[in-house]
Amino acid sequence: MALAYGSFDELSHQLRFLLFEIGIGLPQSSIDYFITLAHQNTLKRLERSVLAEHLTRSPIISHHVHDFIDQLQTKLKQSEPASLFYQWNNLRDELDESIANEALTLAYRLRWNSQIRNEARSYDSLWSWIKDKYTANEALLFLEQWGSQGHPSHPCFRAKIGFTRREVLQNSAEFQAQIRLHWCALRKNRIAIASHHLDFKTSMALSFPDEFRLWQEQLTINHLPPEEYIPIPIHPWQWRNKLQSLYNQLIDDKSLFLLPHHQSVMPSMSEEVMMSINPSNTYIKLSLDIHTPYTSKDLNQEPSYQDDVALSQWVNSLLEQANHYHHTLFLVSEITSLKIHNPPSLSHYQQQVSVNLMQNPTNLIASGQRVVPLAGLLTLSPISNRPLLIEIIQASELDPIVYFKLYCRKVLLGQLHLLLKYGIAFATQHQNTFIIFTDDMPQGLMIRDHEIINVSYEECFENKEKLTLSPAPISKNSTISELNNCFIQGTLQNNIGYWIKILAQEHQLDGQQLWSIVRQVMHAILDELSKELSSPLLSQQKHLLLSGVWQHQCLLTMKLKGNTNKGIYIEQPNSLHIP
Repeated sequence: MALAYGSFDELSHQLRFLLFEIGIGLPQSSIDYFITLAHQNTLKRLERSVLAEHLTRSPIISHHVHDFIDQLQTKLKQSEPASLFYQWNNLRDELDESIANEALTLAYRLRWNSQIRNEARSYDSLWSWIKDKYTANEALLFLEQWGSQGHPSHPCFRAKIGFTRREVLQNSAEFQAQIRLHWCALRKNRIAIASHHLDFKTSMALSFPDEFRLWQEQLTINHLPPEEYIPIPIHPWQWRNKLQSLYNQLIDDKSLFLLPHHQSVMPSMSEEVMMSINPSNTYIKLSLDIHTPYTSKDLNQEPSYQDDVALSQWVNSLLEQANHYHHTLFLVSEITSLKIHNPPSLSHYQQQVSVNLMQNPTNLIASGQRVVPLAGLLTLSPISNRPLLIEIIQASELDPIVYFKLYCRKVLLGQLHLLLKYGIAFATQHQNTFIIFTDDMPQGLMIRDHEIINVSYEECFENKEKLTLSPAPISKNSTISELNNCFIQGTLQNNIGYWIKILAQEHQLDGQQLWSIVRQVMHAILDELSKELSSPLLSQQKHLLLSGVWQHQCLLTMKLKGNTNKGIYIEQPNSLHIP
């Protein structure tokens, strides 16, 4: 594997050949440099994770990822005997793949950024170039791919287990991938779970009229009645590696019919979400079964797609009632969904084919607005060599502290109201969070992915209109403590916390001063909400959010224990707390 003792040269030659295949010719010394840099970045992440998760009492001194893991394994063997059963080999493999993928990304990004600099040489910032060159939809397509940086803190941040390295290049947003999705025709009686399968077919026809018309024509040519089938978009990797063999019986009796390379799409920074290259109001979410640092699905629990769509629609109804909190909070809707019956050879819980149709985020913004993935804001501009966020703040001509305070209010108002009144929180991460801008000013927050919605059914929250999920909403029912952790991690740590790090670094501001601004904004919002919330609940939540201990999610420990769907946490100081 990559960087396993003695295999450096083998990896270097392989990556050089893969890059040459896509038109990037680099000397071996450059490839070696990118591998070394990727290895150093990964080692630093490991060091930070081990200390943050209290896996050792003292730092581990090492210059090699594998040696670092060997030392960690030896230390834990003495202090925690159960570590003998940890998934050490899996961790090593994922670290190797992450290093290889990061080296490829560094090489590709060097050329991509060089092309951007050449094209934008008359501009003083990437942001001004984007606004002049792209429509709102085109800008989002660009930023979803250019801003794809991998997980911000996970040691295996670039690992994509399931893809070969060539497939990583072919299917990943950071390599400007474009994919030709297959369309299948599925007999209606083979649908396992669907939110009104006729609506799914209608939605496909409305969203992709040209592809749908060709799909109907191809079925007719092959003597299959289109009215008896449902169109199903399928990723070519998924068809080649999973479905062709698993669903051979359906294929043989023409219950599942393939129309290859039918629709052009671009993968987003969320691996399973495909963006239409042609203007469309609809994105497609597929079930790829690729394991990345973001993967957290519980395979022991059967997903309910009816619940997913219904939950998304219910939360959106609350947002509409509140006028989206002065147009500061939006949830990308799940329009409809569908799942195919598993063949008998598969476990009852294994999910092989599901399709969700989702709104295009640009369909939710007003004319003249822009929507930017949070991850894109954190990415260094090739023109200014500063984060895109800093370029936008400079374009606004506002003082950075004033700008930050405005942003905090836009982000916190709606989420605090949903949390305290309805018991709803979003487990957002930077790849499914979008910021809306109006004339370079932050206008609001947009969230994509229904799977991150957490709901509490405790009596202290308003329940009279609360959605009843069926079957029992085990995966969606959270305690107050779990909701608070979700809000703190998703909004304070994984959103506002990133802004604070960048502002502190780029403008030499004191991080604690910025956290005190967040506290002031939260205090003001909580005082405003006091008119419609019960005093005991408000008092309790104010104390927990502003003074209670925060939780740090132990991603490395979860990886070692093979426990990626149930969080492992340790306490950490509350950045909002004033002693």
